[in-house]
Amino acid sequence: MRSPLATGLAGGDVVTGDDVSPKRRSSAPLALAPPGCFVLRATARQGGRDSRAAGHRERVMKAIVINGFGDPASTIELQDLPEPAAPGPGEVTVEMLVLNINPSDLLQIQGLYGVSKPPLPFIPGGEAVGRISALGEGVKGLAIGDIVSPMILNCWLERVTIKASLAMKLPAGIDLLQASMLKGNPATAEALLSDQVTLQPGDWLMQNAANSAVGTFLVKLARQRGINTLNVVRRESAVASVKASGGTAVVADALDDPRAFRKAVKDLTGGAPVKLAIDAIGGGATGVMANALADGGAIVNYGLLSGEQCRIDAQHLIFRKVTLKGFWLIHWFQEAGREKLAATYARMAAGMVDGTLTTPVAEVIPMEEAKRAMAAAGEGGRAGKVLMVTKAYGG
Repeated sequence: MRSPLATGLAGGDVVTGDDVSPKRRSSAPLALAPPGCFVLRATARQGGRDSRAAGHRERVMKAIVINGFGDPASTIELQDLPEPAAPGPGEVTVEMLVLNINPSDLLQIQGLYGVSKPPLPFIPGGEAVGRISALGEGVKGLAIGDIVSPMILNCWLERVTIKASLAMKLPAGIDLLQASMLKGNPATAEALLSDQVTLQPGDWLMQNAANSAVGTFLVKLARQRGINTLNVVRRESAVASVKASGGTAVVADALDDPRAFRKAVKDLTGGAPVKLAIDAIGGGATGVMANALADGGAIVNYGLLSGEQCRIDAQHLIFRKVTLKGFWLIHWFQEAGREKLAATYARMAAGMVDGTLTTPVAEVIPMEEAKRAMAAAGEGGRAGKVLMVTKAYGG
């Protein structure tokens, strides 16, 4: 069976397979999947010697592997894979501690994420936090024991050797569970708030899926800047938690009646124009929110929780100058540049340390029970994130 190979991205670039070394210096060709995701096409070799040679017992680690697309709870497999090679010059080995489960991970496992499916087999998992366990020659600014966020896209494994530049050092004292959620959702919320429409204190934006992790971060960031948020949730029971996070106005609405929602927005904002709508659902919800936007407003879609394509009446686009665009964090990584990436993550990490930017955690499940974790993460109505932890987390 082919071995999955994890790689990642940092500093505005999508990296190649040379940046990650489950078996460093392999001559096996790599096949491109989604940006930053690669699959090793042949058995890795190290030092010119076949690791399967007679009498050689290779050290192994656990990894979550996808050999076929389908329901995450039944599709994933916990497999033994070769330990990563010792780090070479400019490289570090990261021992994973906490593995985050995002909706994008579940969609990718189902073969529903992105414009193409990744080649099989592959290791999923876009976010984790780990500890530096080994340093290669010439590495500066990192030490064994440092807590880092690996800037790679295939994180659901116990250990990985990567370029030191892909190990983002986190501040001392950061909560490990929160740190596992640093790379994706806070940055998404920051980019949605800051890079789409120029908003001033007192302005309004609206978002659906407001009780999601991204939604929670967006509410908190907007409140810090004096920006009002109109937050839409599906369940009445979710209203209180969004208000507690700092949401200016919260409404439980199915987003299936454009006129009723437009009136609700007008009532809740006192008639103030809403310039920006953040859409995680797609389908008909996109058009319903567009109908409530001010003329010239923008709706930004970053998810398809409905499983449907965005639907919007062309009249909004033509006659009201409403714009619809998509957002994908991978593109933001590529375009932001090193300085912006570093500054953004420094702010987000500081907020996690001081408690101003945190996400509720619903359940923490051992990696060995990954199937149960997938089922829990896929359930609706959770009051927080589902995370997996490796054996090293408790060690």
